[in-house]
Amino acid sequence: MSDAKIDLPTILMVDDDEKLLASVCRALAGSFNLVTYVNGEAALEWLSENHTGVQVIVADLVMPIIDGINFLKRAGRCAPDVPRILLTGNVSAVPLREAADQAKVSQILTKPISITTLKDVLSRAIKDRQNEDDSEKVTPLIVDGAIDQSDFCTMIQPRVRAGDFARTGGEILCRMPELQKRFGIEQIIEGCRNQPVMNRLTTQLMGIMIDLAPVYRKTLGSGTRVSMNLAPCSINNTEFVRSLAQFADEMREFRVEIEFEIPERQINMADENFVKNAKFLAARGTRLFVDGFGANKGSFELLRHEFFAGVKLDRGLVGRMMDDQLDASFVSWVVQICRKIDYSIIAVGVENEATARRLREYGVDELQGYLFGMPQPIDELAPSNFASDVFLPQAIVPDVGHDHCLN
Repeated sequence: MSDAKIDLPTILMVDDDEKLLASVCRALAGSFNLVTYVNGEAALEWLSENHTGVQVIVADLVMPIIDGINFLKRAGRCAPDVPRILLTGNVSAVPLREAADQAKVSQILTKPISITTLKDVLSRAIKDRQNEDDSEKVTPLIVDGAIDQSDFCTMIQPRVRAGDFARTGGEILCRMPELQKRFGIEQIIEGCRNQPVMNRLTTQLMGIMIDLAPVYRKTLGSGTRVSMNLAPCSINNTEFVRSLAQFADEMREFRVEIEFEIPERQINMADENFVKNAKFLAARGTRLFVDGFGANKGSFELLRHEFFAGVKLDRGLVGRMMDDQLDASFVSWVVQICRKIDYSIIAVGVENEATARRLREYGVDELQGYLFGMPQPIDELAPSNFASDVFLPQAIVPDVGHDHCLN
């Protein structure tokens, strides 16, 4: 490992080529504090204790012990906001989907690379991160204004049965096209959390869905199930919960069942209003799911509550399970527990056939992800006859970022 210097931006660089690391250290000594490792595991140990001071992480693709993509995946767990750069001598050998979606690689550089280019890329990554930190924040007032301008629409991402890949329904996703030119979807969600504007946006979304209910039935089939996200603050509001129940009843008139997904990280079971209103919805036959289940390993306490109908596995957990035996074992264990208490299990973020088949072996009920379809307007989705419509895996270029509902 190289020695750390103070007062310069810290770059963690991992490559099994010691000569290359020594050359980079000499050339960039006056511009950056280079912390270098030839061993990815040792670098991860150092990063776990020093992640708050790191500005950029760079890793070579081909390394012994742990390859660059898996190293960057694990690095992201303790330094999720730090830009990650991948070096490779052969771009065609890089699994681009995995690099972008799971390792969150912001840039891929081809070897050999000049010191000037490397310096420019590192400087730009640091500047971009600083600009992001200083960027304009989303406020409820901004989102209210977007709603006033009717800046919202819906997309649907299909869900399929794990047993045969036959379509079972889909998740309704809200988009705000003009506002998303200024902010990422995560920023918009965070800016609205626990604010009255969330209920206003959800109300607009429900109106669109009622109008589209005949199209859902025609395209997805009679008795289909569509889901939408709800913020806990929406369920805490007793008056609003009654409008949710009425909405579910109206959708049933078109033989479309509504399911509500509630983010695990936002659920507070100590909130009496939340528990009371969740029980009210469940008693009326509306299925509630814990969304992002497993992101917090202490989430099993939520399974004690009978008003939940099932869980939707955390997309990060699903993405890691093929490479991480601990996460794979955890998913298998979750499925076994859910089976015993008659909970439904949905896995989101399924991007390849190997993952789909593994989840099917574990006993997951339904799958959702780019493998089976991108989020798209309902009128662009091919009709399904359910009984025989089996969706074969297909190669699909991923959307940028994660898909979430704004409600």
